[in-house]
Amino acid sequence: MFEAVTGLRMNHAFVRPGGVAQDVPPDLVEQVRTAEPLIRRYLAQLGDLMLANPIFKGRLVGVGHLNLAGCMALGITGPVLRSTGLPYDVRKTDPYCGYETYDFDVPTSDGADCYDRVVLRIEECYQSLRIVEQCLERLEATAGQPVMVGDRKIAWPAQLAVASDGQGNSLEHIKEIMGTSMEALIHHFKLVTEGFRVPVGQAWQTVEHPRGELGVHVVSDGGTRPYRAHFRDPSFNNLQAVAAMCEGGQVADVVVAVASLDPVLGGVDR
Repeated sequence: MFEAVTGLRMNHAFVRPGGVAQDVPPDLVEQVRTAEPLIRRYLAQLGDLMLANPIFKGRLVGVGHLNLAGCMALGITGPVLRSTGLPYDVRKTDPYCGYETYDFDVPTSDGADCYDRVVLRIEECYQSLRIVEQCLERLEATAGQPVMVGDRKIAWPAQLAVASDGQGNSLEHIKEIMGTSMEALIHHFKLVTEGFRVPVGQAWQTVEHPRGELGVHVVSDGGTRPYRAHFRDPSFNNLQAVAAMCEGGQVADVVVAVASLDPVLGGVDR
């Protein structure tokens, strides 16, 4: 919804070791502040359209029920777990990236069915807007500060051109490494093709994904590539619940139950 309103997009190449590829566009804060009331209005309209609709409620209320014991037994997280009344959110229980400094609530309900999960997700959108408002204040206060570490052995690649897609090096940087600095060219080539070395060890980190808890376990042997990497994708774990949610129901309930899990099949395949 945000992308549709503002036309802004952040791809997976934006966040990098040591920071981000480039600073946000100069007019980002203004665009987001303009888009925010529109998004709030659209969310309210969406809620008015669905939540009191008797057809919508008739199809979702009491369907796909999974209680707290079932969620705990199957390792279910995210809105499905919070619809049982348990306020488990990694951003609160094990904060990362400074989430402990933001003011937001973790919505819960106790209906534990498909309808409750819709209500929860809409409320989570409003909580996300609260976080966005606080982010905007911090962006304004830190304008002009570095967005990447100064260590050129890690900061890859440096001096990106300011473009809407954030791709490609600036012409000045290309001119330098290709024409005036052989050392810079060699360093750029090694960093792009080889990467940087990570000390021997292992790390486990979880984040709050829209579908639940996303975990990553990586092991380093001291090289430039992970010796082992394993992802704990919430969609994969949550899909285990389909059988329990649909037992004793109708075939049509399977569609509603799976939709309430909102799985990303790419994460399931991984």
